[in-house]
Amino acid sequence: MKFSKSPQDVVVTGVGICCNMGDASSEIRNHVRYGKPAPFEVWQPAVDFGARCNIAGVYHGDVSDAALGISKKESRFMGPPSRRALRATQIALAESKVETRNLAVVVGSGTGDVGTHCEIHDKLMTTRKATKIAPTSVPRLMSSTVSANLASILKSVGPSFSATAACAGGAYNLLLATQMIQSGHARAAIAGGTETLDMHFYAGFDAMRAFNSSDNDNPQRASRPYAADRQGFILGEGTGILVLERRDDAEARGAKIHGVIRGFGMSSDGTGSMVAPTSEGAYAAMSQALSTTGCSPDDVDYINTHGTSTPLGDVTEVRAIRKLFGDRHVTYSSTKGYTGHSVSGAGAIEAIFTLWMLNEGWIAPAIRATPLDSELEDYPPLLEPTDRKIELALSNSLGFGGTNASLLLGAN
Repeated sequence: MKFSKSPQDVVVTGVGICCNMGDASSEIRNHVRYGKPAPFEVWQPAVDFGARCNIAGVYHGDVSDAALGISKKESRFMGPPSRRALRATQIALAESKVETRNLAVVVGSGTGDVGTHCEIHDKLMTTRKATKIAPTSVPRLMSSTVSANLASILKSVGPSFSATAACAGGAYNLLLATQMIQSGHARAAIAGGTETLDMHFYAGFDAMRAFNSSDNDNPQRASRPYAADRQGFILGEGTGILVLERRDDAEARGAKIHGVIRGFGMSSDGTGSMVAPTSEGAYAAMSQALSTTGCSPDDVDYINTHGTSTPLGDVTEVRAIRKLFGDRHVTYSSTKGYTGHSVSGAGAIEAIFTLWMLNEGWIAPAIRATPLDSELEDYPPLLEPTDRKIELALSNSLGFGGTNASLLLGAN
């Protein structure tokens, strides 16, 4: 399907990422474009607390007050998620150059600032006095802490909120911001998600045995979606922020356009359980993303899958793809071999990767995926860096509880 350009198109004019590969877009792009393994490492808190898995993707960027250019008055309300989100926002806004006064802010985190909850608990247990709790606690622990801090620092008068949707949170924030622009409630927005490493969050996943605990001595091989011997995912710190705005506004000031948010689909998993997905949820989300925009499966050139490197999840999603696309073998890959799984950050980061591919004419391969899962041998993911012009792509985010979102992204 050929889309004609419309002044009301929701386009992307700036992007920012903070992850285990750093925060320089050119370096991150080179990793993903050329299939270069990204850094994972032994995370010392996991070792100290005796976790089964000791590996994580760590962001080592400077998010101090000085580096972010903020005052102590501003930073007193900011925990680690808000700081990383601000860093990625600054990168995205520097690229976009959009006016921030009326920006909508739709950015969330799966956990918020867990450290503040722990700080309050410890203080109460040691002092037995509620009067000892810091007055800055609530803005740091509330679920909307990230969007609230960003809106406050940007001095925006646009709408501001955070959507929490497990591993699909970043994608949901993007689609909700898109809806606001389409409906006229905002002309522009920053949207996305962020997740930071926290031992409480980490220990919960470790207790579920969701992580790969078999490669503590070989971190660089730990995240390997679609591989026959994959054991689970690797948690990665990650933040993705996108600047969304109407096409007519972007073109009026000569902004670079990365691509277009063409549509989206949302679903739950139906017969699945809280942590065991079924293919019907992914199928429903992808189908809706296409049907609501008048597209057919034949129009889709590529899918950036949710593929996290879990034994069940990877193949379940591919079953949904095969059902939707029938006899056609659509090109797909997972980029979590580079980043690990950054939960609420994942959907936004992967949307950025997909937009780069659409804009620049290449497709990122799945890395460390061989030998391939036997179920996928007749329907393999892309395994080598590929230069190819693509026009339309899906980016999937499938969360615990069957919380699913599929973004339909188009080239400009």
